[in-house]
Amino acid sequence: MPASLRKSLVILGVVVLLAVLALGGYAVVRARAAGGGAAQDLAEAPPVSSAAPGVGTAPQYERWVVGKATGPVIVRRRPSSAAAVKTRLGVRNQNGYPTLVLVDRVKRVGDATWYLVYVAMRPNGSKGWVKEGSLAFYTTSAKIVIDLSERTLRTYRRGELRGEYPVAVGRPGLETPTGSFFVNQKLKPPQPGGPYGVLAIGISAFQPKLPGWVQGGPVAIHGTNEPWLIGKAISHGCVRMRNKDILAVDKVVPAGSPVVIQE
Repeated sequence: MPASLRKSLVILGVVVLLAVLALGGYAVVRARAAGGGAAQDLAEAPPVSSAAPGVGTAPQYERWVVGKATGPVIVRRRPSSAAAVKTRLGVRNQNGYPTLVLVDRVKRVGDATWYLVYVAMRPNGSKGWVKEGSLAFYTTSAKIVIDLSERTLRTYRRGELRGEYPVAVGRPGLETPTGSFFVNQKLKPPQPGGPYGVLAIGISAFQPKLPGWVQGGPVAIHGTNEPWLIGKAISHGCVRMRNKDILAVDKVVPAGSPVVIQE
């Protein structure tokens, strides 16, 4: 393929991705799940394309672009191969789940395309630049919004409210962190009747006050074996739901989707 044609196609791909990102603001979430392990089953991430997703007719609702690692991912502090490395990611995370990032924006630098992505690492809200070649992409129109004062979780898809559920949140001193994050994994606990219930939806956030916890104190939305505590401020920062409710959320919100936690 002539170099000029290849360059034109690459630029077109960047323009398409920018159009996708422009369809929605950018929002993502936080919650905490201690103790996810290799013994847990995985709820796989959606299928992906090797190219940036196309747009077609622009929908009248928000969409976000999710990157899935197809090989080792180097996250740098600036969009340059000479920039300092912020972190390195594998194809799968420490729980064996496919490594996901949420794309914030894209930038063309010389002959390379770079993606500014949100990463599941401390401190909360961390992001860095990833060069083209190690990510495949898909889009999501779903998101989760958690209101801590109301102790309510709401799901949205294609701009429409799909569900509203009561939740338990972090107790005083270990409050559920607020901010914008994304669903970075879905794990099925080995014991559905245990403290994490039937499913743990991991979030790209950490409990700031528990850095010494397993895996650095990650946050999650998960089921429970104590449904009578729903509606209370009782957890270490995780968001607890009734088992039937988190299964309903799982059906609407794919991995990679943004989550917003607000006061």
